Parts: sequence; structure tokens; C-alpha cells
Amino acid sequence: MLKYTISSLVLAATILNASTAKQETNQQFQILANNIDTKTNVITATGEVVAYSSDYYLVADKIIYNKEKSEIELFDNVMIVKNNTIQTQSNYAKLNIKTNDIYQNPTVLFDKSTNIWLNSNITNKQNNTVDLDATTISSCNCIDPFWSIKSTSADYDTEDKWLNTYNTRLYIKDIPVLYTPYLGFSTDTTRRTGLLYPSLGFSDDEGLFYSQPIYVAPADYYDIEFTPQIRTFRGSGIYVNYRLVDSAYSSLNFKTGIFKEKSSYFNEFDLKNNKHFGWNLNYTRSKLFSNSDNQDGLYLDLNSLNDVEYITLENDENTVSTNEKIESKLNYFFNTNSYYYGLYGKYYIDTSVNSNDSTLQELPQLHLHKYINETFLDNLNYNFDFQFKNYTRDEGINATIYDLSIPVSYSKNILDDYLYFSIKNNTIFSKYNYDNSSLNIKNGELIQNETTIGVGTNLIKPYENYLHTVSFDASYLYPKLAHKDGDLYKVTTVENSAIENQLSPFPVTQTDKFIKLKLNQSLFDKDDLKEIINHSLTQSIIYNSLNEAKFDDLINYTKINIENGFISNSVTYNFQDDKFVENTLSINYNINNFEINLAYYDSKSSENSSREDLESYSASLDYRFNKYYKMGYYTNYNLKENIRNKQGLKFNINENCWNFDIRLENEIIPTTQNNPTSAIEQSVVYFQLQLKPLGGIKQKYISQQDK
Repeated sequence: MLKYTISSLVLAATILNASTAKQETNQQFQILANNIDTKTNVITATGEVVAYSSDYYLVADKIIYNKEKSEIELFDNVMIVKNNTIQTQSNYAKLNIKTNDIYQNPTVLFDKSTNIWLNSNITNKQNNTVDLDATTISSCNCIDPFWSIKSTSADYDTEDKWLNTYNTRLYIKDIPVLYTPYLGFSTDTTRRTGLLYPSLGFSDDEGLFYSQPIYVAPADYYDIEFTPQIRTFRGSGIYVNYRLVDSAYSSLNFKTGIFKEKSSYFNEFDLKNNKHFGWNLNYTRSKLFSNSDNQDGLYLDLNSLNDVEYITLENDENTVSTNEKIESKLNYFFNTNSYYYGLYGKYYIDTSVNSNDSTLQELPQLHLHKYINETFLDNLNYNFDFQFKNYTRDEGINATIYDLSIPVSYSKNILDDYLYFSIKNNTIFSKYNYDNSSLNIKNGELIQNETTIGVGTNLIKPYENYLHTVSFDASYLYPKLAHKDGDLYKVTTVENSAIENQLSPFPVTQTDKFIKLKLNQSLFDKDDLKEIINHSLTQSIIYNSLNEAKFDDLINYTKINIENGFISNSVTYNFQDDKFVENTLSINYNINNFEINLAYYDSKSSENSSREDLESYSASLDYRFNKYYKMGYYTNYNLKENIRNKQGLKFNINENCWNFDIRLENEIIPTTQNNPTSAIEQSVVYFQLQLKPLGGIKQKYISQQDK
């Protein structure tokens, strides 16, 4: 019976075109069959019978329809489809079309919306509940399912998509792997209260690890997730995640947690704290005060923690942070056609120090920008930009900085539009107010004027199969220091003086006179306009205070797009050091289910470059055997320090009814041990098995050692 399939459209067309076909029409059903016999209120149809209404589509060898009782009996090769989603197959069925109650035996039920099928000796449906006897359940191929559940009885709620099974055995192929007296699960993705994937693991230092998320969904607009965890050698803790959608334009996510170390682990590994705790609030909102004529948006990302272990202990293999400064931020903007308003703030927690009193905070920042507006002359435009920044802390010098920029520009196309010409003057007013300093530091004032003259061209030339575009820009910027007063970092301060050292967190932006040249060209396919190759060359000539010219870094960028990927390269050359100071290379290639990504970065420290000595590469290779099977390798390697930060092997099977993911990984993670290394090298074996839509399990085995 499992192999029995039928196409409703083909079957209906065949019967309607058959020379022996007859039909009987009534208020609820239309019946098509080779033979139809009507006696009083009973219709008997035999031979390739099809009956259908707005809700049902019925197929059987024989149908008896009692109009008075509103009952339909179906015999042999029975198939019932309701609302084009739930399909059943059986040898016999009895359907009440008023109450939608149904009795069938034996039965195969298939829910198209969830891909769940059930095979039962006896099926009895009343209202929305289907009672099943001696049931086999799966979402895999019905001939040889990868997984199946067998139970002595079960009931299925067709409206809530919830299945309860009793005296339950879980089989992988023909092997029983789990027994439970009861198992209930959702057959769709509707949010509902229950258990999520548990995580299991083992570590040499931390022992057995177990984490069980508990999901609570009281309403459609919010939910809560509790995730308790235990590490038998180390300690235990809990994380709580609260999510709220308070409007169509906003969402909130609040997370908090705590983990307590066992005294034996705390002492053995000399940790900074025996409790790790913190919280995070993330909130986004649009249309707070705006209407159809403008836009606004609020973004909050607030973080508080006592050390970095709070992050690394959370059961999420993708959540590993090595940044010692934890940043909280607030951003709000209001945008109109003429103006942009911004309110920002940043707060930092430095986990590398015991006290945060000397950590400089950026609270608040204000931004007002007027978009370009024309004046009384054509092509003569102006705008302005104002920014206020307040830098504060309990210990150490503070500052409030005001910047006002007023640019005025004029542009015009010349020589029959082959060239364009532009001139721009930008006046910048800056004021620095200092506070909380032990030195006699004077407030600073600065007025700068920048004049920029530019010429350029944009050309395009068609060939038989290609289009070639070229753009060239040349600009000359002449800055002038119109006014300076007070103490300004590296403007009025004495080099390496105590005042200059205190003012180092507040650098002054000063632009040198320079000439900038940029060439950009591309080659496009003439038919589909896809870019084949892009090349750009950027060079600046900078003049110092003595009007001595020097070449700035020469940057050469090339990207070649091939049929199944691309190759890009950027090279930076420093003329003063007479060497290449930065080099990046990226390669992506994908063909015949094989994908490779390679990236290389190299930078050199030199007398005339602010770069560090860095050299690293990353690589990932993925191969897809077919539609469902994929394997790969990935690595990040620091060539300068000869340290492999991460590498791993991964293998994934993603069938329609199950997913298996295994990963072998070696990585370096941060810790708060009181030793100079403050990092741990760990080897991880991670795997996840998901039986769709039943659920699954995650497991992780860890071996750690100090780095």
C-alpha cells in the first residue's frame, strides 16, 4: 500500500474522458465512476471512483454515499486528500462529511506541510484528533526510512501539528537506539513551549558537559529561553535569553547569565574570578518619531560582564571573543530630505584591568549634517556638518570636542563633456575643552581651511565583444591653518612632553597639502554587461610643512572575474622605504561541486609606515558529493608568530528528513588565568544529529592545554 500513488488531475481527466464514465452531482460532492447506482438517498459507485468537494478528494474502487447520514464508505485502494495537505491511504475508510470524523484500517497518513507520514493498523479521527494504533512514524522514504518511531499507540492533532506517542522506540534503520514510555513533538516550525536541542560534551579539564535549553513561548510577540549547563569538573551555570517584538518596527533581545566555578578548578587554573556573570541588551527600532516624509532608527547594544569567561562559557561554539574591550553602543538617527541628525554613545569595559575607572568613554556624541543644497548660481553648492564628542572617565584627562565643517563647491562639465572640473573650499572650526587633568593644560582652538581643485574624465569605448571604461581623477588639496590657540596634540605641544602624552587620546586631524591621482578601468562583456576585469591605481604626492614633496603609498588593485570565481589582489608600495608594505590576495573558485577560498595578508613595519609586522593566511575547501553530502577543511594561520589560530575538518549530510554534522577543530580561545599566556589551545570534536522534525542532539568533546 505504501507504494500506491495516484495523480488526481490525471485520474480525473482519464475518468471524464472514458466512454463508460458516469457522474452524479449533489450539494456537497461530485462523484465520477465507471458505474453509479442510486437508490433513494444512497449512491453506490464502482470502478475507478473519484469523489470530490471543496475540502476533500477521494479515490477508491468502491464508494457508498449515504446522503441522509452524511456518511461515505470507501473500499479497496482508498486514498483521501483533505485541503490538499493531509493524505491518507487505506483498504477501508468511513467518513462523516458533517463532523469530518473518519475511521480507517490499515492506514497510511501523510501530511504534505510537514512531510510526516504515519502507518497505523487502525485510525480513528474525531474533530482535530487522530487516534492511531500500532503506529510507525517518520519523515523519510517510506520504503527504507533512515529513522522511524514505532509505538503501540499515538494521537495526532491535525490543527496544532502535535504528535504524542506511547511506549515509543526510536529506530535508526532497523536498529533500536532509544526507548521512552512517552514522546511528544511538534511536526512543524510553529513556536511553542518545549525542549530545544541538548548539548553534550566532554573535556579533559572540565569533565562531562551537559546543556539543555528550555524554550517558553507564552505569546506570539515574546519568548524566553533558559539554558542551564553543568561541567562536572568545573562548575555550573545558567543563561537566560528573553526576546520581544513590541511592534512591527522593533525587536528586543535581552540575555543574562552566571557561571560559578568549583573551588578545585578555580585554584588549579588560577582564574581571576570564581564567578562569571554579565548581561547583554540588544534593541532595534525604526519609525520611533518619523513619518512618511522622513526616517529614523534606534539601535542599542549594551553589554556588561566581569570577565571574558562569561562569553566563552556560553554554549555556542561560534561565540568566541578575544577582544579585551567590550563595547556598548547607542545610535539614534533622524533623517529628512535636507538634514541628518544623530545621537551616539559608546561605553567600554576593559576586561584586562581590575578597574574600569581609567577607561575612556565616548558619551555622548551629537551629529548634525545638512545635505548639499544649491545656491543662487547653477552648480554652486554648499552644505555643513557639525559634530560634538564628549570623552569622559573617572581617572585621567577628559575632553569635549566641537567640529564644524562648511564646504562650498562648484563643478562643471567642459570640452563637450569629455572633462569635468570642480573646486571646493572647506572651512573647519574645532574647539577642544579639557578637564580633570593634573597638568596646567589650556583649552585648544583650531581653524583650518582646505581648498581642493579637481579635474577628471569618464570614457567608454565599445568593441565587438567587450566594453572598456576608463576614469581618471586628479585633485589638488591646499590646506591652510588659519588659527590655533591653546594645547593641541602635536600641533602646539612639545614633542614627548608630559602635556603631549596626556593629550594623546585626543589627536587633531590635520591634512597636509597633497596631489591625488586615481586611474580606474574595467572591461565588461558586451552582451550581459558582467565585469570581467577591474584595475585601479591610486597615488598621492604629499607636501610637508617645509613644502617638501614625497610620494605617499602607491596602491595597485586588480580583480579578475572568471566563470566560476574571482581573483583579487591589492599591493601597497612605500617609496620612502623602497619596499612593498602591504599585500593582500583573495581567490574564490567554484566548479563541479568544489569550492575553494584562499586569502593571504602581509604587512611590513617600517620607518615611514604605521603598519605592524603581520603575515597570515586563511583557507577553506568544500566539496559537495551530491545534493546532500558535503565535506570541507578550513584553517587560519599566523605566519609571523607561527601559530595556527584555527583549523578544522567538517562533514555534513543534509537529507530531507535528517541532518548530520561533524567537525574536528583546533583553536585558541581567551581565558582569565593569572598567567602571561591568557589563552588556551583546545581540540574539539563536535557533532550534531537532527531528525526532522523530531529534534536532535549536539555533542562536543574538548581537550585543552595552556598556550
